[in-house]
Amino acid sequence: MHESASIPNLDEPGSKIWLPYLSISEKYDKDLVEGWRDDMDAFLIFAALFSASVTAFVIDSYKFLEQDSGSVTVDVLLQISQQIAHGSQATAATRPMFSASTTQYSTVNAFWFLSLAFSLVCALAAVLVKQWARYYIQAPRSIPSLSERARMRQFLFKNMQTWKLELLVDTIPILLHISLILFFIGLLFFLNIIDQTIFSYMMCFSAICGVAYSLLTFGPLFFPGCPYRTPFSQLI
Repeated sequence: MHESASIPNLDEPGSKIWLPYLSISEKYDKDLVEGWRDDMDAFLIFAALFSASVTAFVIDSYKFLEQDSGSVTVDVLLQISQQIAHGSQATAATRPMFSASTTQYSTVNAFWFLSLAFSLVCALAAVLVKQWARYYIQAPRSIPSLSERARMRQFLFKNMQTWKLELLVDTIPILLHISLILFFIGLLFFLNIIDQTIFSYMMCFSAICGVAYSLLTFGPLFFPGCPYRTPFSQLI
């Protein structure tokens, strides 16, 4: 819901005191919120494109999981028929009750579903941050009294710090990176199933990327002035 901006009451006693404060605070808040909005827009675009890509992989891999579930049903029926044919004595089925591929495809789908869930949570969090940022800017402007407007702004700013809103904003890219890492892990498991050659090349590429990502993450720890960092760098 949008808050309508009210015209400030310049005839209010003490307006000359509150005007400079509001001018400085509004400039600070505007720069802060615009930075958040730019980041959230970028996260939303990436999360949308990434979620669509992961969904395509999930749809394809889930078919293999359904096929394996049908195979398990056949195994059960085969064992029952053998038991009937040999009387009450149970014999081992000629096919295993649970094939190894069932577990492998379950692992792949687990990583990809987790990746998709993290990505969607990031998109939702980005939308919420944009809404909270809009309210933070517009709520004080709806008050005509300059003194009350200043109090409202300070109240919102103090509670924003108390409830660690900036920490939540900084957490969103971390979750997005976790989503990407989970996807690549699932991709490696998937390639290990379908083609060992492609898996070997992809494993080498992933190892190089992993080393580079680790260097970017831990670089600021050893070189404080290093401009290269990842969202995990602030946790170290």
